[in-house]
Amino acid sequence: MRTRQRGAMMVLSMALLLTLTSVAIFVFDLGRILLVRNEMQNAADAAALAGANCLTRASTTGSTVDCDSTLAAALNWDRAEAKATDHLGSNSAANMPIRTDDDGHFIQTGYYNLLTRGPSGGSYSRTFSPLTVNDKPAVRVTVRKDQGVNDGPIFMLGRAMFGGLQNVTMWAEAVAVISSPSSVLPGSLIPQAINQCMFDRFWDSTTGTPKLYTGDNTGLPPDTWGLQTVGQPFVVRIGSAYHYDTCDSGQWTTFDRDANSAAQVRDLVMNGNPNPLEIGDVSWIKPGTSNSNYNDLNNRFPNLPVDVSVLVVEGEGEGGTDLSHLPPDGRELEITAFAGFRITDIRGASDKYIQGQFIPSNVTSGSSGIGPFFGTYTPPRIAR
Repeated sequence: MRTRQRGAMMVLSMALLLTLTSVAIFVFDLGRILLVRNEMQNAADAAALAGANCLTRASTTGSTVDCDSTLAAALNWDRAEAKATDHLGSNSAANMPIRTDDDGHFIQTGYYNLLTRGPSGGSYSRTFSPLTVNDKPAVRVTVRKDQGVNDGPIFMLGRAMFGGLQNVTMWAEAVAVISSPSSVLPGSLIPQAINQCMFDRFWDSTTGTPKLYTGDNTGLPPDTWGLQTVGQPFVVRIGSAYHYDTCDSGQWTTFDRDANSAAQVRDLVMNGNPNPLEIGDVSWIKPGTSNSNYNDLNNRFPNLPVDVSVLVVEGEGEGGTDLSHLPPDGRELEITAFAGFRITDIRGASDKYIQGQFIPSNVTSGSSGIGPFFGTYTPPRIAR
C-alpha cells in the first residue's frame, strides 16, 4: 500500500514539476518578448527623433551622418535619413546590435498628416503640396526581426524544450515630426509683431517656403533699395507703418502687458516674452518708432545674422492688415501665428527698420502644439 502511495506521489510530483517548469518557461518567453519589443520600440523612437532633429539643421562638414546647430537653408531630408539610419545601428535588441545592412530596417522621410495619422497624400513625399496645418515634416523608422534579417526572430526557450513551437518575429515603428507651434514658452520671441499681409505677400503657404525674387515679380514691391538677389528669398525691411508701406510694416509689441516705460520695453527686447503665449491670445501693439528699441535690439544681437521668432497678428484697417491705425496708447491684437525671421541688419536713427528674410526652418525652443506654418518649428516629437 505504501509502495503504491509513494509511486502515486512520485507521479504527481513529476507532473507538478513539469507544470511548474512549463509555466516558468512560458513566463520567461513572455518576458523576453516584452523586453525585446520595448528594446526595438525604444530604438525606433530614438532613431526617428535623431533623424527629425536634423531636418532643420545643416550637415556637419566632414561627416556623412551628423548635423550641427546651424540652421539649414531648407529641410535637410537626406541628412535626416542618414542620421536616423546611423542612430538605429547604434542600438541593440535581444542582446544583438540592430543591423542596418539588411532588409530588417526601413527609413522614410516626407510629410505626415497628424489628423489622418498617415503620410500626406497616401505616401511619404518630400514635395507634398498644398500643405495644411496638419501636414508636418517627418522621419519614419521601421525595424523588424525576422527570418534572415536582424539576426532572425526571437528565440523561444519553449520551442527547445517542447518542440512544435515557433520563434517569434517582432517589428516596431516610429514616426517623429517637427510641427509648427501654437504656443511658446517665455523667452521665445523678440517683441516685434508683423502683420498677416506681409506674410501673404512674401510667403508661399502652399509649399511652406519664402517666395523667391525673380527680377520680375508682378504685384510685389520693386527693389527700391537694391537688396534683392534673383533666385533668393526676398529681403525685407520691417519698419513701422508710419514710415513703410502698411503691408510691409511691423510694430513693437509688449506681449501680454501694457508696458510703457523705456526700462520695461528694454527688458522685453533683451529677454523676450515674460509669459507663455498661444495663438488666439492678445498682444499689446505699441505705436511709435522709438530709436532706443532698435539700439537695444542691436545690443542684444551684436553679431548678425541671427534667426529669431516673431509674432504674426491680424492688424487694423482695410483688410485687417494695417498696423498704423492704432490709438496713442496702443491696442490688443490677436496672435495668429509664430514666424521665423533671419535678421541681417538693424538700423535706428532716421531709418528705423529690421532687415532680413523669412526662413523655412527656424526652431523655436520650448514651443509646442499645432499651428499654421510660417517658417518656425517645434523641437521633434513622436507622432506615432
